[in-house]
This record gives sequence, structure tokens and C-alpha cells, in this order.
Amino acid sequence: MESYKHSCPCCGQHIEYTAGYCGKQMQCPICGQTVTFPAIPPGGRSGPSLRVKSLEARPGRTWAWKMPAALVFLRDFRHWKVVAQCAVPFLILGALLAGAAYVKNKLGAPSAVSPVSVAPAVQADPQAWQKMTDLNKADQAVRDRMKDLAAAHAYLSLMEQNNRKSQTCESSQRKGAEEAMQRAQNTVSAARQQFDAAMASYQKLGGAVDYRSQLQDY
Repeated sequence: MESYKHSCPCCGQHIEYTAGYCGKQMQCPICGQTVTFPAIPPGGRSGPSLRVKSLEARPGRTWAWKMPAALVFLRDFRHWKVVAQCAVPFLILGALLAGAAYVKNKLGAPSAVSPVSVAPAVQADPQAWQKMTDLNKADQAVRDRMKDLAAAHAYLSLMEQNNRKSQTCESSQRKGAEEAMQRAQNTVSAARQQFDAAMASYQKLGGAVDYRSQLQDY
């Protein structure tokens, strides 16, 4: 049976279909967005068939101009508050040193009778930079686990569809579809546990972003 290919307009995932699905809609197994197949196929043959070519997300459309990687990192960086807290002591110390230099240049050497008092030095937290680095790594780990969970859930949806279709088939085919669906459910459970563990580590380091609210009912 002749088949055709159509891409998800959101994530670029390629979906292979036949003429029987022309004009119909389905949810993309990768991003969950609604995909509408063309009403008129190139060939015109009929017969419903649908197959996801790949479960891995394809990169989106490439634009003519891309933002430099350094600017993208600065734009998406979520922990500017931690950076500001680390920088404040250095700014205070620099201001004190500049003030002392100004007084020395204007008033000359201090007399023995009235010595100029020296302001106490402000010490920065030596662990602040390491904390910020660990928090950034934990944040990236949480986002990676979110992607794994989305892919596992998409695979489970596909296996559930295959299981429903196999109800009219022979018992051996039904059994194989049920076993595949069970494996997909185990994969989703494992992905969820990994996400929860990464989220706990992220919050322990002081992460404030609620990534759980961004999950799509997984």
C-alpha cells in the first residue's frame, strides 16, 4: 500500500500515513500537538494505515539567522539572583578601595595625631560559585528528565493504540500487544521516578522553578 509522509508543524516529527488518513487528525506522539493530514494525497489510494517513523524528536525548522550560543545562554540563564548575591561583596569592597584612594589623593598622607580609620574588608563566600554551578547542573538534569518522560509517555500512547487495534486479531497478536503496552507503562514509571529524583536534588540546592507544573499530565 502506498504511503506518504507528513511532518508535525510544531516539533518536525515525521509521521508516515496512507490515503485512508487524509483529512484526519491525530496527536503528535512526541510533542502532543494536533497534526492534520492533507485532504488530498499525491497518489489517491485508500486504506487506513499510520506509522510513526521515529520516536526521537527531530530538530525544528532552521532559521536563516541564529542567536550566538553565548547570548542564548545569557538569555536562558535562570540564576541571576545567585550571581548578584556573589557580586555584591566585591562591589562593596571595590567602592571602599576607591573611596580610600580618593581621600589619600586629596588630603595627602594621614597625620600621626589623627590616623585615618580603615574600613573592615568584606569577604565573599568562597562556596557561592560552586553552589551556582551545582544548581545549574541540577536544573539541566531536571529538564533532561522531562524530555525522557515526554518520550516515554508518547511511546505508551502508541502502544495503547496498537493494543486497541489488536483486540480483533488472533490471541497471539493480542498477547504481544498487551506485553508491549506493559513494557511501555514500566518505561513511563521509571522515567517518572528519575524526574522526581532530579527534581528533589534541584530543590535541595535551592532551585525555585516549579517544573512539575509544566508536565502534561504524565
